[in-house]
Amino acid sequence: MKIIKSVFGFFWAIWGAIWFMIIITIFTIAYAIILTIGGRKYAMACVWFNFHYVSRILLVLYLIRVKVYGKEKIDPKKTYVIVANHTAQMDIVAGTNATPQPAKFLAKSEIKYVPFFGYMTKMLAIMVDRKNKESREKSFRLMIDALRNGESIFIYPEGTRNRTDQPLKEFKNGAFRVAIMAQAPIAVQTIIGAKALNDPNGVHLLPGTLKIYWSDPIETTGMTLSDLPGLKAKVKSEMLKHILAANAS
Repeated sequence: MKIIKSVFGFFWAIWGAIWFMIIITIFTIAYAIILTIGGRKYAMACVWFNFHYVSRILLVLYLIRVKVYGKEKIDPKKTYVIVANHTAQMDIVAGTNATPQPAKFLAKSEIKYVPFFGYMTKMLAIMVDRKNKESREKSFRLMIDALRNGESIFIYPEGTRNRTDQPLKEFKNGAFRVAIMAQAPIAVQTIIGAKALNDPNGVHLLPGTLKIYWSDPIETTGMTLSDLPGLKAKVKSEMLKHILAANAS
């Protein structure tokens, strides 16, 4: 049974990758035309379409259902630094689908080399080369500007997919530094079950159900950078609460 599941998971991942490239290619071309003709003012409208429609199309094609809990805690009219745990590529599709407002992703610069998806990311996200100090500072300034312009930011504080046997990797400071400097609340999203359906250590995808939990937003008004360690610990505690509860059930 395990072998059958593994073989099916491999071929379903190929199916998923083919449809991903088809859908992303179509919308990358569409967005490029929109932004060329209409200008950057339409960028967030493209992001909104990705969050509400493109992600849904992909989930239907993958036969993956997303159950969302606590979505009412997030005010679509407010600006947040959205953070989430990250165990699989599927997190991006499921996480955006569960988010009630568009948000600019902080994306690793390596993504720009992925055909079409990399170009879409360059158009709609904030890119960062974490090995380059100048790039890190530039991305930080862009995130602050976006938040002050009323645009939410989406960051994976673990920095990359968690391929360890621990529930969470160590968090980087960037998301919390940005939230404090912009005095923006943090919206905490916890994704449960992604690794079981989309193993990050191989070519593997399965139909199934993911659960996503939203915690009460954490306000940063009045905080300074000296509060960063405590803020980071609070966010990690919120995610762990849901992850450990899921593991215990």
